[in-house]
This record gives sequence, C-alpha cells and structure tokens, in this order.
Amino acid sequence: MRPRELFSPSSWRAVLAFLRQELPDYVFYCSFLGKEMIAVPLGRVKCVLVPSECLRALKAVRRPDRLQATALELVELLSSASGVPEEDFGLHGSLALSMHGPWSDVDLVVYGSREFRAVEAAVRKLAAEGELELEASDPLEARRGLRGTFKGVRFVYTAVRKPEEIRTYYGQHAYVPLDQVELTCRVVGDEEAMFRPALYRVADCEPTGADKTWSDEPSWPKPGQVERVAAMIGLYRNVARVGDRLHVRGTLERVVELSTGEERYQVVVGSGRPGEFLRPLSAIARR
Repeated sequence: MRPRELFSPSSWRAVLAFLRQELPDYVFYCSFLGKEMIAVPLGRVKCVLVPSECLRALKAVRRPDRLQATALELVELLSSASGVPEEDFGLHGSLALSMHGPWSDVDLVVYGSREFRAVEAAVRKLAAEGELELEASDPLEARRGLRGTFKGVRFVYTAVRKPEEIRTYYGQHAYVPLDQVELTCRVVGDEEAMFRPALYRVADCEPTGADKTWSDEPSWPKPGQVERVAAMIGLYRNVARVGDRLHVRGTLERVVELSTGEERYQVVVGSGRPGEFLRPLSAIARR
C-alpha cells in the first residue's frame, strides 16, 4: 500500500497542509525546485542512525533473538556468496531501532553500486539454488528482485551511495518544471538505477499517448534531448537495465547548472502530480 497510497499526491498535499498549520518550521520554499518542501529542521534532529553502525551494534549483542540471529546469518551468507565485505552492509528499519517484533522483516542496505550488483547476482543465484526465496507475486517486484524470504523471515535489501558516488550537491542545479509528458525510451545507462532516486540514462525517446505533439511546444526540447528519467518513487528502483524500453509518464524538467548555465532535460516520475508511472515494456536477458 505504501508506495501507491501513503506517498500519493493527495496524501502529500494533506501532509503539507497539516504541517503548514501545526509545524510550519517543517515546511520551506526551495528556490532551486520552485516549490514547497518538507524537511526536519537541523535543530530538531536528536540523533542519526547510520545503517553500518547499526549492523555493528547488532553483531555485539550477546544473546540475539531469532530475528536478530537470522539477520546476521543472512548478511554472512550474502557477503560470502557475493564477495562483498560485511563492512559494506548495513541495517535499518525496526531491527536497527530495537523496536522489532516476531512479525518484523530484515531491512538491509548495501553500500556502493558495484557492491549492490554483486549482491544482486548472489541473491538470484541463491534463490535458484533454493537457499532463499524471492518475491514473485507482483511482476514489478519480481523484476526488482529486492524482496524475499530467508528461513521464514522476510527481507529487503537496497542500495546506498558511498561518499565518492555522491556527485551533486544542494544548490548546484535549478529544476524548472515544464509540463507532464508521456513517452517511451530506451535505457542506455543503469549505473544509478538502484538508488533513490532511481536514475536511468535514456535515448530514443518517442512521445506517446495524448502527448504525441509535445515536442511542438516552442520552449520545450525535442524528444531526443531528454537524457534521463529520475524516479523518486522507491517502487521503480532497479526495474530496468541497459537495453530495456520504458513507458514513462512524468514531469518534464529543464535542469540548469547554475555555475555554467548549461541546460539538460529529464523526466521526473513522482513529482507530486497525479498519474505518473514507469513501466518496463521489454527486457534484455539477465545474466
């Protein structure tokens, strides 16, 4: 339910309205995005829980309960099968907060895009060997391959950038929304598809649906000038690889490098407007 309803445009507007009235210091106008955003004031932050540190803390527990022991066993298995050191794993969610119950799942992170790809390959291999099970009831989840079950315990693993993989900073770009568009495109770069936002470098963009004439707008780019699809919704992480075609409805944005004035274009899925989506149309054979 969460990605589709809790984080829907109508829920966003309701939360924003509540905060404006009850906690106005949690709302600010971002001039780089040209809209109001929600952010916790730094003075209200009491502590920061770092996933890698949470995993180290769990390893130090003398008498781990069943869920804690299963989480540690899963990390050990994934590390061994992928060759990724345990230091590149982390833990978040209720288990990291020591707020878990018998029904809780294991929320893991993998630091680094290369490390994530290695773990992803290991997870699929272990699933094929019967060591664990991958979620397959939903086609999109099956493509992502991020959720599964290990020894009767549900787990999910996601990717977090290493410091050297952070290539942008706040205030580097201005984002100018143009309008909602619909198109198909081909993925030519998936090296940041596992992160949030999920970034897909694209080419061969073709307007579709009611937007077949969107390129006629004088202030808009031609379809071939759209270089990227940025999916802000976690559900669309890791759903496509190089060579796949996508059907996308989102907000066309002009991205301006403020230091140089250089411009490029992207389509954002999850901008807060209703009806935005990302759907894989075809898939290359997975290795």
